[in-house]
Amino acid sequence: MGDSADVAGTAAPATHAAADAATDGRSRRRLRNVEAVADAVLDLLNEGVVQPTAQEVSDRSGVSMRSIFRLFQDVEALHAAAIERQFARVSPLLGTLPTEGPVAERIEALADDRARFFDAVAPVRRLAVRRAQQSPLIEGELARSARYFRDQLAAVFAAELAGAADPLLLDALDAATSWEAWDRLRRAQQLTTAEARRLMVATVSALLSCAGTTRPARPSKKKQKER
Repeated sequence: MGDSADVAGTAAPATHAAADAATDGRSRRRLRNVEAVADAVLDLLNEGVVQPTAQEVSDRSGVSMRSIFRLFQDVEALHAAAIERQFARVSPLLGTLPTEGPVAERIEALADDRARFFDAVAPVRRLAVRRAQQSPLIEGELARSARYFRDQLAAVFAAELAGAADPLLLDALDAATSWEAWDRLRRAQQLTTAEARRLMVATVSALLSCAGTTRPARPSKKKQKER
C-alpha cells in the first residue's frame, strides 16, 4: 500500500506538469501562427498588394487557411493582431524630438521624423484609412495616432504656440504636417520624399513666421545678414 501511495503521490504532479507543458506548447505555437499571419498581411501590403486575399496570406505565412479562420474569430481580431505587429515594427522609427533650441533646427528634426515614418507606414496606412469606416478598432487606432502627432507638435513648438496671436496655429501646423498632407504630396502631386520634406519645412516655417506673437520676436542671424 505504501508503495502504491508513493506512486500515486508522484504521478499526479508529473501528469499536471505534462499537461501544462502541452498547453504551453500549444499557446506558443498559436502565438507564432498569429504573428506569422499578421506579418504576412503587412509584408504583402508593403510589397504593393492592395487587398491581400486569404490564400495569399496563407501562402506567405505558411499557415493553412483553415487554421487562419480558427486563429481569428473575425476580421477585427486579425486587425488587432496586425496593428500590434505594425506598432512593433514602426515605433522605433519615431525619434525623440527637441523641444528647445533654435526653431529652425526643431522644424528640420520634425520634418525628418515624419518623412521617415510616413514613408515607412504608407502602404499599411492607406489600407487602414480605407477600412476605418467598417472597423471601430482601426478607426480608434487612427484617432490615437492623430492625437500623438498633434501632442508632439504642441511639445516641439510650445514656446511659439504660447506666444502666438493666432489661436488656430496648432490646427494649421497639425494639418500641414499630417499624414493626409504627406500622402497628397507623395501621391497626388508625385513629389519625391526629399521634395515633400522640403515643402513641409517651408510650410511650417511660414506658419510660425506669419502667426504673430504677443511680443516681438528677435530676427534670426540669417535674416540679420540678409538685411
